[in-house]
Amino acid sequence: MIIAHRGVSYSLPENSLPAFEASWSLGVDGIEGDFHLTKDGFILCIHDDDTQRVCNKKLIVRDSTLEELKQLNLSYKDSINSKIKIPTLAEVLEVLPNGKKIFIEIKCGVEIIKPLFKELSQSKINTEQAVIISFDEKFIKAFKSVAPNYKAYWLYSYELDCNINNILYVLNDIKADGLSSDNENSKTLIDRIIDAGFEYHSWTIDDIDIAKKLISWRVQSITTNNPDQIRNEQ
Repeated sequence: MIIAHRGVSYSLPENSLPAFEASWSLGVDGIEGDFHLTKDGFILCIHDDDTQRVCNKKLIVRDSTLEELKQLNLSYKDSINSKIKIPTLAEVLEVLPNGKKIFIEIKCGVEIIKPLFKELSQSKINTEQAVIISFDEKFIKAFKSVAPNYKAYWLYSYELDCNINNILYVLNDIKADGLSSDNENSKTLIDRIIDAGFEYHSWTIDDIDIAKKLISWRVQSITTNNPDQIRNEQ
């Protein structure tokens, strides 16, 4: 599967509805977005814990209400004021087509689990369309205990001296469905993860040759900022 990283973020504001909607015309299999919890319990699609980088004005997401955050406009390149708002998870799920996937990266802690499960349950999408991803193994474990029917992958930053046995131990302990990593060189890691019965996914791969290599190594998805070219080279 080819997953558009934060939507079509090279030509539109990242994590915005226009960026996500533009992804579907490229034939991608899914989108990836980042999510934080607001002060009043809404789930907002934004990578950083504050709005400075994407809005040119700083509000701390966890200390701000949705109404306050919706007053801001996303900026992009030379445009300081795009008139595009930061979307909520509910708004993103609303534009997810049938059969397409969303990789939901959780950027905060376990406090988001209850509202996240509520949003997913009340949305029009089915359990196969949503995948939860996080670097926090404690979050994955807690989420899977509440919502075992949803897939959840542990995000892992690859290190040359990584202990694969330890990685497998964590995956089993937290009941993750797979590993998602930035590894570009270790076929052994990929083989060990897949042969142990877990899925293996790759991020964020923008080089076509590396993508081809990873596909030949059996990775099950590639998250990329270059979805159109990598899709065409499959």
